[in-house]
Amino acid sequence: MNKDLYRDLLFWGIWLLIPLLIDILSGIVSLIVILKEYFRKEKVELEYLPYITILIPVYNSEKTLANCIQSILDQNYPIKNIQVLLINNGEKNGVYDIYCKIQEQHPNLKIWWIDSNQGKSKALNKGIYAAEGKYIINIDSDGILDKNAVLRIVEKFESNTNIHAMTGVVLTDCSLINTNSNLLLRLFRRCELFEYSEAFLVGRGFQSYTDSLFTLAGAFSCFRKDVIQKTQLYNSETLGEDTHITSQIREFQNGKIALCEKAFFYVDPIDSMDKLYIQRQRWQRGEIEVASLFRKFIGGRNRNTRKVLKRTVIKDHTLVFPRLIWMFAMVYLVFIDYPLELVIMANILLYLAYVFNSALSFFVSKLYLKDQKEVKKYMNKHAYSILLLPFYRLVIFFMRVAGIINSIEKYSKWNTKTLTEEKEILSNGFKRKFSIFYRVKGWINNG
Repeated sequence: MNKDLYRDLLFWGIWLLIPLLIDILSGIVSLIVILKEYFRKEKVELEYLPYITILIPVYNSEKTLANCIQSILDQNYPIKNIQVLLINNGEKNGVYDIYCKIQEQHPNLKIWWIDSNQGKSKALNKGIYAAEGKYIINIDSDGILDKNAVLRIVEKFESNTNIHAMTGVVLTDCSLINTNSNLLLRLFRRCELFEYSEAFLVGRGFQSYTDSLFTLAGAFSCFRKDVIQKTQLYNSETLGEDTHITSQIREFQNGKIALCEKAFFYVDPIDSMDKLYIQRQRWQRGEIEVASLFRKFIGGRNRNTRKVLKRTVIKDHTLVFPRLIWMFAMVYLVFIDYPLELVIMANILLYLAYVFNSALSFFVSKLYLKDQKEVKKYMNKHAYSILLLPFYRLVIFFMRVAGIINSIEKYSKWNTKTLTEEKEILSNGFKRKFSIFYRVKGWINNG
Protein backbone atom coordinates (compact mmCIF):
# COMPACT_ATOMS: atom_id res chain seq x y z
CA MET A 1 0.00 0.00 0.00
CA ASN A 2 1.63 3.29 -1.11
CA LYS A 3 1.88 6.58 0.76
CA ASP A 4 -0.96 8.16 -1.20
CA LEU A 5 -3.32 5.41 -0.09
CA TYR A 6 -2.27 5.87 3.57
CA ARG A 7 -2.94 9.59 3.19
CA ASP A 8 -6.31 8.91 1.61
CA LEU A 9 -7.27 6.49 4.37
CA LEU A 10 -6.43 9.16 6.94
CA PHE A 11 -8.60 11.61 5.03
CA TRP A 12 -11.49 9.16 4.94
CA GLY A 13 -10.98 8.32 8.60
CA ILE A 14 -11.82 11.93 9.41
CA TRP A 15 -14.93 11.74 7.20
CA LEU A 16 -16.02 8.57 8.97
CA LEU A 17 -15.72 10.02 12.46
CA ILE A 18 -19.40 11.02 12.64
CA PRO A 19 -20.89 7.58 11.96
CA LEU A 20 -18.15 5.75 13.85
CA LEU A 21 -18.32 7.86 17.00
CA ILE A 22 -22.04 8.63 17.07
CA ASP A 23 -23.38 5.26 16.00
CA ILE A 24 -20.77 2.54 16.37
CA LEU A 25 -18.83 3.60 19.47
CA SER A 26 -21.94 4.78 21.36
CA GLY A 27 -23.65 1.51 20.40
CA ILE A 28 -20.82 -0.58 21.82
CA VAL A 29 -20.80 1.43 25.06
CA SER A 30 -24.56 0.91 25.36
CA LEU A 31 -24.16 -2.83 24.84
CA ILE A 32 -21.54 -3.11 27.59
CA VAL A 33 -23.81 -1.29 30.05
CA ILE A 34 -26.89 -3.36 29.11
CA LEU A 35 -24.97 -6.61 29.38
CA LYS A 36 -23.72 -5.62 32.81
CA GLU A 37 -27.25 -4.71 33.93
CA TYR A 38 -28.66 -8.01 32.72
CA PHE A 39 -26.56 -10.01 35.16
CA ARG A 40 -27.44 -7.71 38.06
CA LYS A 41 -31.18 -8.36 37.92
CA GLU A 42 -32.81 -9.60 41.11
CA LYS A 43 -36.10 -11.42 41.56
CA VAL A 44 -38.88 -9.24 42.98
CA GLU A 45 -41.45 -10.52 45.49
CA LEU A 46 -44.62 -8.43 45.81
CA GLU A 47 -46.40 -8.16 49.13
CA TYR A 48 -49.66 -7.19 47.44
CA LEU A 49 -51.04 -6.52 43.95
CA PRO A 50 -52.40 -2.97 43.63
CA TYR A 51 -55.38 -1.87 41.55
CA ILE A 52 -54.30 -0.59 38.12
CA THR A 53 -55.99 1.17 35.20
CA ILE A 54 -55.42 0.40 31.51
CA LEU A 55 -56.33 3.17 29.04
CA ILE A 56 -57.06 2.24 25.43
CA PRO A 57 -57.84 5.00 22.87
CA VAL A 58 -60.20 3.49 20.30
CA TYR A 59 -59.95 4.48 16.63
CA ASN A 60 -60.26 2.22 13.58
CA SER A 61 -60.13 -0.69 16.02
CA GLU A 62 -62.89 -2.98 14.80
CA LYS A 63 -60.45 -5.71 13.69
CA THR A 64 -58.02 -5.47 16.59
CA LEU A 65 -59.85 -4.50 19.79
CA ALA A 66 -61.12 -7.98 20.69
CA ASN A 67 -57.57 -9.43 20.60
CA CYS A 68 -56.26 -6.47 22.60
CA ILE A 69 -58.86 -7.01 25.35
CA GLN A 70 -58.26 -10.75 25.30
CA SER A 71 -54.58 -10.13 26.03
CA ILE A 72 -55.69 -8.22 29.15
CA LEU A 73 -57.95 -11.09 30.21
CA ASP A 74 -54.99 -13.48 29.77
CA GLN A 75 -52.73 -11.52 32.14
CA ASN A 76 -51.01 -13.27 35.03
CA TYR A 77 -52.54 -10.60 37.23
CA PRO A 78 -55.87 -10.72 39.09
CA ILE A 79 -58.58 -9.46 36.75
CA LYS A 80 -60.42 -8.00 39.75
CA ASN A 81 -57.49 -5.61 40.19
CA ILE A 82 -57.65 -4.26 36.64
CA GLN A 83 -59.81 -1.39 35.38
CA VAL A 84 -60.07 -0.96 31.59
CA LEU A 85 -61.17 2.33 30.06
CA LEU A 86 -61.95 2.44 26.33
CA ILE A 87 -61.84 6.06 25.17
CA ASN A 88 -63.67 6.61 21.90
CA ASN A 89 -61.43 8.74 19.70
CA GLY A 90 -63.87 9.26 16.82
CA GLU A 91 -64.57 5.58 16.13
CA LYS A 92 -67.54 5.03 13.79
CA ASN A 93 -67.20 1.40 12.75
CA GLY A 94 -69.24 -0.50 15.30
CA VAL A 95 -66.57 -0.96 17.97
CA TYR A 96 -69.13 -0.08 20.63
CA ASP A 97 -70.91 -3.34 19.74
CA ILE A 98 -67.65 -5.20 20.38
CA TYR A 99 -67.39 -3.47 23.75
CA CYS A 100 -70.96 -4.54 24.64
CA LYS A 101 -70.19 -8.12 23.62
CA ILE A 102 -67.04 -8.16 25.78
CA GLN A 103 -69.08 -6.90 28.74
CA GLU A 104 -71.60 -9.67 28.23
CA GLN A 105 -69.01 -12.43 27.85
CA HIS A 106 -66.74 -11.28 30.71
CA PRO A 107 -68.87 -9.82 33.52
CA ASN A 108 -65.92 -9.92 35.92
CA LEU A 109 -63.92 -7.50 33.78
CA LYS A 110 -64.27 -3.88 34.92
CA ILE A 111 -64.48 -2.16 31.55
CA TRP A 112 -66.00 1.23 30.71
CA TRP A 113 -66.62 3.21 27.52
CA ILE A 114 -65.85 6.95 27.41
CA ASP A 115 -66.65 9.24 24.46
CA SER A 116 -64.08 11.83 23.45
CA ASN A 117 -63.92 12.41 19.65
CA GLN A 118 -61.20 15.08 20.06
CA GLY A 119 -57.98 13.29 19.12
CA LYS A 120 -55.71 10.83 20.92
CA SER A 121 -54.16 13.26 23.41
CA LYS A 122 -57.51 14.54 24.69
CA ALA A 123 -58.87 11.00 24.75
CA LEU A 124 -56.01 9.95 27.04
CA ASN A 125 -56.54 13.01 29.23
CA LYS A 126 -60.18 12.02 29.78
CA GLY A 127 -59.04 8.54 30.72
CA ILE A 128 -56.51 9.89 33.22
CA TYR A 129 -59.24 11.85 35.01
CA ALA A 130 -61.43 8.74 35.21
CA ALA A 131 -58.64 6.34 36.26
CA GLU A 132 -58.94 4.74 39.69
CA GLY A 133 -55.78 2.62 39.73
CA LYS A 134 -52.55 3.30 41.56
CA TYR A 135 -50.77 2.93 38.23
CA ILE A 136 -52.00 3.92 34.76
CA ILE A 137 -50.97 1.94 31.69
CA ASN A 138 -51.63 3.34 28.19
CA ILE A 139 -51.72 0.90 25.28
CA ASP A 140 -52.79 1.16 21.64
CA SER A 141 -55.85 -0.81 20.55
CA ASP A 142 -54.02 -2.50 17.66
CA GLY A 143 -51.57 -4.42 19.84
CA ILE A 144 -51.51 -7.22 22.41
CA LEU A 145 -49.87 -7.43 25.82
CA ASP A 146 -47.59 -10.29 26.77
CA LYS A 147 -49.24 -12.33 29.52
CA ASN A 148 -46.73 -11.11 32.15
CA ALA A 149 -46.62 -7.45 31.06
CA VAL A 150 -48.85 -5.93 33.78
CA LEU A 151 -47.20 -7.97 36.54
CA ARG A 152 -43.70 -6.88 35.42
CA ILE A 153 -44.74 -3.23 35.30
CA VAL A 154 -46.18 -3.38 38.82
CA GLU A 155 -43.12 -5.26 40.13
CA LYS A 156 -40.75 -2.60 38.85
CA PHE A 157 -42.86 0.29 40.16
CA GLU A 158 -43.27 -1.33 43.59
CA SER A 159 -39.58 -2.15 43.96
CA ASN A 160 -38.32 1.22 42.62
CA THR A 161 -40.17 4.05 44.34
CA ASN A 162 -37.92 6.61 42.62
CA ILE A 163 -39.30 5.72 39.18
CA HIS A 164 -42.12 8.06 38.12
CA ALA A 165 -43.00 6.67 34.68
CA MET A 166 -41.98 3.77 32.46
CA THR A 167 -42.13 2.57 28.90
CA GLY A 168 -42.48 -1.08 28.06
CA VAL A 169 -40.76 -2.94 25.22
CA VAL A 170 -42.65 -2.59 21.94
CA LEU A 171 -42.00 -5.23 19.28
CA THR A 172 -43.77 -6.13 16.07
CA ASP A 173 -45.81 -9.34 16.01
CA CYS A 174 -43.54 -11.79 14.18
CA SER A 175 -46.48 -14.10 13.37
CA LEU A 176 -47.83 -11.41 11.01
CA ILE A 177 -44.61 -10.57 9.16
CA ASN A 178 -44.97 -13.26 6.50
CA THR A 179 -48.68 -12.61 5.86
CA ASN A 180 -47.86 -10.15 3.07
CA SER A 181 -47.05 -11.49 -0.40
CA ASN A 182 -44.69 -8.60 -1.26
CA LEU A 183 -41.11 -9.83 -0.74
CA LEU A 184 -39.64 -6.34 -0.31
CA LEU A 185 -42.22 -5.44 2.33
CA ARG A 186 -41.56 -8.71 4.19
CA LEU A 187 -37.85 -7.87 4.28
CA PHE A 188 -38.65 -4.40 5.62
CA ARG A 189 -40.91 -5.96 8.26
CA ARG A 190 -38.13 -8.26 9.42
CA CYS A 191 -35.71 -5.36 9.62
CA GLU A 192 -38.36 -3.44 11.56
CA LEU A 193 -38.50 -6.23 14.17
CA PHE A 194 -34.72 -6.21 14.58
CA GLU A 195 -34.76 -2.40 14.73
CA TYR A 196 -37.40 -2.35 17.50
CA SER A 197 -35.56 -5.01 19.48
CA GLU A 198 -32.32 -3.04 19.33
CA ALA A 199 -34.00 0.33 19.92
CA PHE A 200 -35.81 -0.78 23.09
CA LEU A 201 -33.67 -3.47 24.67
CA VAL A 202 -30.34 -1.77 23.93
CA GLY A 203 -30.95 1.89 23.07
CA ARG A 204 -33.68 2.70 25.57
CA GLY A 205 -32.20 0.24 28.03
CA PHE A 206 -29.01 2.32 28.09
CA GLN A 207 -31.03 5.56 28.32
CA SER A 208 -32.98 4.09 31.24
CA TYR A 209 -29.76 3.17 33.05
CA THR A 210 -28.32 6.68 32.56
CA ASP A 211 -31.68 8.38 33.28
CA SER A 212 -31.67 9.98 29.84
CA LEU A 213 -34.74 8.41 28.23
CA PHE A 214 -36.05 11.01 25.81
CA THR A 215 -39.55 9.69 25.23
CA LEU A 216 -42.05 7.15 26.44
CA ALA A 217 -43.44 4.82 23.77
CA GLY A 218 -46.86 6.00 22.65
CA ALA A 219 -48.01 2.41 22.14
CA PHE A 220 -47.11 1.28 25.69
CA SER A 221 -46.41 3.71 28.53
CA CYS A 222 -47.00 3.54 32.28
CA PHE A 223 -47.32 6.12 35.07
CA ARG A 224 -47.88 6.51 38.75
CA LYS A 225 -51.31 8.13 38.87
CA ASP A 226 -50.28 10.74 41.43
CA VAL A 227 -47.40 11.75 39.13
CA ILE A 228 -49.24 12.11 35.83
CA GLN A 229 -52.15 13.98 37.46
CA LYS A 230 -49.70 16.69 38.56
CA THR A 231 -48.61 17.35 34.97
CA GLN A 232 -50.30 19.47 32.30
CA LEU A 233 -51.36 16.10 30.80
CA TYR A 234 -51.03 15.29 27.11
CA ASN A 235 -50.44 18.25 24.80
CA SER A 236 -52.73 18.49 21.75
CA GLU A 237 -50.55 21.02 19.91
CA THR A 238 -47.76 18.61 19.02
CA LEU A 239 -47.40 15.27 17.26
CA GLY A 240 -44.99 14.27 20.03
CA GLU A 241 -47.44 14.24 22.93
CA ASP A 242 -45.65 11.24 24.50
CA THR A 243 -42.31 13.05 24.34
CA HIS A 244 -43.93 16.18 25.73
CA ILE A 245 -45.33 14.46 28.82
CA THR A 246 -41.96 12.73 29.34
CA SER A 247 -40.25 16.13 29.41
CA GLN A 248 -42.92 17.50 31.76
CA ILE A 249 -42.31 14.76 34.31
CA ARG A 250 -38.55 15.21 34.13
CA GLU A 251 -38.54 19.03 34.24
CA PHE A 252 -41.39 19.93 36.59
CA GLN A 253 -41.24 16.96 38.98
CA ASN A 254 -37.57 16.05 38.65
CA GLY A 255 -38.93 12.63 37.76
CA LYS A 256 -37.11 9.52 36.66
CA ILE A 257 -38.23 7.79 33.45
CA ALA A 258 -37.27 4.14 32.98
CA LEU A 259 -37.65 1.12 30.73
CA CYS A 260 -39.38 -2.02 31.97
CA GLU A 261 -37.33 -4.50 29.97
CA LYS A 262 -39.51 -7.47 30.96
CA ALA A 263 -42.87 -6.03 29.87
CA PHE A 264 -43.64 -6.65 26.19
CA PHE A 265 -46.31 -5.26 23.89
CA TYR A 266 -46.75 -6.51 20.33
CA VAL A 267 -47.97 -4.31 17.48
CA ASP A 268 -48.73 -5.03 13.83
CA PRO A 269 -45.81 -4.72 11.39
CA ILE A 270 -45.95 -1.94 8.81
CA ASP A 271 -48.73 -2.24 6.21
CA SER A 272 -46.88 -0.43 3.43
CA MET A 273 -43.97 1.87 2.66
CA ASP A 274 -46.43 4.78 2.72
CA LYS A 275 -47.39 3.96 6.32
CA LEU A 276 -43.74 3.67 7.33
CA TYR A 277 -42.98 7.01 5.67
CA ILE A 278 -45.82 8.77 7.52
CA GLN A 279 -44.88 7.14 10.83
CA ARG A 280 -41.20 8.13 10.75
CA GLN A 281 -41.96 11.67 9.62
CA ARG A 282 -44.43 12.01 12.48
CA TRP A 283 -41.86 10.79 15.02
CA GLN A 284 -39.21 13.16 13.67
CA ARG A 285 -41.53 16.12 13.61
CA GLY A 286 -42.78 15.36 17.13
CA GLU A 287 -39.21 15.46 18.46
CA ILE A 288 -38.58 18.84 16.83
CA GLU A 289 -41.84 20.31 18.15
CA VAL A 290 -41.23 19.17 21.72
CA ALA A 291 -37.63 20.42 21.65
CA SER A 292 -39.02 23.77 20.48
CA LEU A 293 -41.69 23.87 23.21
CA PHE A 294 -39.06 23.11 25.87
CA ARG A 295 -36.25 25.18 24.35
CA LYS A 296 -36.28 27.63 27.26
CA PHE A 297 -35.50 24.73 29.59
CA ILE A 298 -32.34 23.80 27.68
CA GLY A 299 -30.75 26.38 29.93
CA GLY A 300 -33.30 25.84 32.71
CA ARG A 301 -33.19 24.69 36.27
CA ASN A 302 -33.27 20.94 35.67
CA ARG A 303 -29.83 19.77 34.58
CA ASN A 304 -31.13 16.41 33.38
CA THR A 305 -33.77 17.99 31.13
CA ARG A 306 -31.07 20.19 29.64
CA LYS A 307 -28.76 17.23 29.03
CA VAL A 308 -31.41 14.99 27.45
CA LEU A 309 -32.82 17.68 25.16
CA LYS A 310 -29.41 18.84 23.95
CA ARG A 311 -28.13 15.34 23.32
CA THR A 312 -31.23 14.30 21.38
CA VAL A 313 -31.42 17.47 19.29
CA ILE A 314 -27.73 17.23 18.37
CA LYS A 315 -27.79 13.53 17.51
CA ASP A 316 -31.16 13.29 15.75
CA HIS A 317 -31.29 16.68 14.03
CA THR A 318 -28.09 18.75 13.98
CA LEU A 319 -25.90 15.86 12.79
CA VAL A 320 -28.35 14.97 10.03
CA PHE A 321 -26.83 17.65 7.80
CA PRO A 322 -23.16 16.59 8.16
CA ARG A 323 -24.31 13.06 7.28
CA LEU A 324 -26.01 14.36 4.14
CA ILE A 325 -22.89 16.35 3.17
CA TRP A 326 -20.77 13.25 3.73
CA MET A 327 -23.01 11.15 1.45
CA PHE A 328 -23.06 13.67 -1.39
CA ALA A 329 -19.32 14.32 -0.98
CA MET A 330 -18.60 10.66 -1.75
CA VAL A 331 -20.45 10.96 -5.05
CA TYR A 332 -18.67 14.24 -5.83
CA LEU A 333 -15.23 12.73 -5.19
CA VAL A 334 -15.90 9.99 -7.72
CA PHE A 335 -16.77 12.59 -10.37
CA ILE A 336 -13.49 14.46 -9.79
CA ASP A 337 -11.50 11.28 -10.40
CA TYR A 338 -10.90 10.35 -6.77
CA PRO A 339 -9.81 6.68 -6.58
CA LEU A 340 -12.98 4.64 -6.93
CA GLU A 341 -11.48 1.68 -5.06
CA LEU A 342 -10.91 3.88 -2.02
CA VAL A 343 -14.51 5.12 -2.00
CA ILE A 344 -15.74 1.53 -2.28
CA MET A 345 -13.34 0.34 0.44
CA ALA A 346 -14.42 3.06 2.86
CA ASN A 347 -18.09 2.22 2.35
CA ILE A 348 -17.50 -1.51 2.76
CA LEU A 349 -15.64 -0.89 6.03
CA LEU A 350 -18.43 1.33 7.29
CA TYR A 351 -21.05 -1.22 6.25
CA LEU A 352 -19.20 -4.00 8.10
CA ALA A 353 -18.90 -1.81 11.19
CA TYR A 354 -22.68 -1.25 11.22
CA VAL A 355 -23.34 -4.97 10.69
CA PHE A 356 -20.96 -5.84 13.54
CA ASN A 357 -22.71 -3.38 15.84
CA SER A 358 -26.15 -4.80 14.94
CA ALA A 359 -24.90 -8.36 15.46
CA LEU A 360 -23.72 -7.49 18.96
CA SER A 361 -27.09 -5.86 19.70
CA PHE A 362 -28.86 -8.96 18.43
CA PHE A 363 -26.98 -11.28 20.78
CA VAL A 364 -27.53 -9.02 23.78
CA SER A 365 -31.22 -8.53 22.96
CA LYS A 366 -31.73 -12.28 22.90
CA LEU A 367 -30.81 -12.45 26.59
CA TYR A 368 -33.83 -10.27 27.39
CA LEU A 369 -36.01 -12.26 24.98
CA LYS A 370 -35.44 -15.59 26.72
CA ASP A 371 -39.09 -15.80 27.81
CA GLN A 372 -40.37 -14.58 24.42
CA LYS A 373 -39.67 -17.88 22.75
CA GLU A 374 -41.56 -17.30 19.49
CA VAL A 375 -39.85 -13.96 18.88
CA LYS A 376 -36.44 -15.36 19.72
CA LYS A 377 -37.01 -18.36 17.43
CA TYR A 378 -38.14 -16.11 14.56
CA MET A 379 -35.17 -13.77 14.94
CA ASN A 380 -32.73 -16.68 15.04
CA LYS A 381 -34.25 -18.08 11.85
CA HIS A 382 -33.99 -14.72 10.08
CA ALA A 383 -30.68 -13.56 11.55
CA TYR A 384 -29.52 -12.71 8.02
CA SER A 385 -31.68 -9.58 8.37
CA ILE A 386 -28.72 -8.08 10.25
CA LEU A 387 -26.96 -7.82 6.86
CA LEU A 388 -29.89 -5.77 5.53
CA LEU A 389 -30.17 -3.39 8.49
CA PRO A 390 -27.66 -0.77 7.22
CA PHE A 391 -29.68 -0.40 3.99
CA TYR A 392 -32.96 -0.32 5.93
CA ARG A 393 -31.59 2.39 8.21
CA LEU A 394 -30.42 4.39 5.22
CA VAL A 395 -33.99 4.43 3.91
CA ILE A 396 -35.26 5.43 7.36
CA PHE A 397 -32.64 8.19 7.49
CA PHE A 398 -34.01 9.82 4.34
CA MET A 399 -37.53 9.51 5.70
CA ARG A 400 -36.37 11.39 8.80
CA VAL A 401 -34.79 14.05 6.60
CA ALA A 402 -38.16 14.44 4.85
CA GLY A 403 -39.75 14.83 8.29
CA ILE A 404 -37.33 17.64 9.16
CA ILE A 405 -38.04 19.41 5.87
CA ASN A 406 -41.80 19.03 6.22
CA SER A 407 -41.66 20.35 9.80
CA ILE A 408 -41.22 23.80 8.26
CA GLU A 409 -44.99 23.78 7.71
CA LYS A 410 -46.85 25.86 10.28
CA TYR A 411 -49.44 23.33 11.42
CA SER A 412 -48.93 19.75 12.52
CA LYS A 413 -50.94 16.96 10.96
CA TRP A 414 -51.18 13.38 12.21
CA ASN A 415 -51.23 12.08 8.62
CA THR A 416 -48.79 13.82 6.29
CA LYS A 417 -48.41 13.16 2.58
CA THR A 418 -47.48 9.58 1.82
CA LEU A 419 -44.34 8.52 -0.04
CA THR A 420 -46.46 7.76 -3.12
CA GLU A 421 -48.09 11.20 -3.01
CA GLU A 422 -44.78 13.04 -2.65
CA LYS A 423 -43.27 11.02 -5.50
CA GLU A 424 -46.24 12.02 -7.64
CA ILE A 425 -45.77 15.70 -6.72
CA LEU A 426 -42.06 15.55 -7.61
CA SER A 427 -42.82 13.72 -10.85
CA ASN A 428 -45.44 16.28 -11.89
CA GLY A 429 -43.10 19.15 -11.02
CA PHE A 430 -40.30 17.57 -13.04
CA LYS A 431 -42.61 17.05 -16.00
CA ARG A 432 -43.74 20.68 -15.89
CA LYS A 433 -40.16 21.89 -15.79
CA PHE A 434 -39.09 19.69 -18.68
CA SER A 435 -42.38 19.66 -20.56
CA ILE A 436 -40.72 19.98 -23.99
CA PHE A 437 -38.63 16.86 -23.33
CA TYR A 438 -41.72 14.86 -22.39
CA ARG A 439 -43.64 16.11 -25.43
CA VAL A 440 -40.83 15.00 -27.73
CA LYS A 441 -40.60 11.68 -25.91
CA GLY A 442 -44.36 11.14 -26.26
CA TRP A 443 -44.22 12.08 -29.94
CA ILE A 444 -41.40 9.58 -30.57
CA ASN A 445 -43.12 6.77 -28.62
CA ASN A 446 -46.45 7.37 -30.36
CA GLY A 447 -44.92 7.84 -33.77
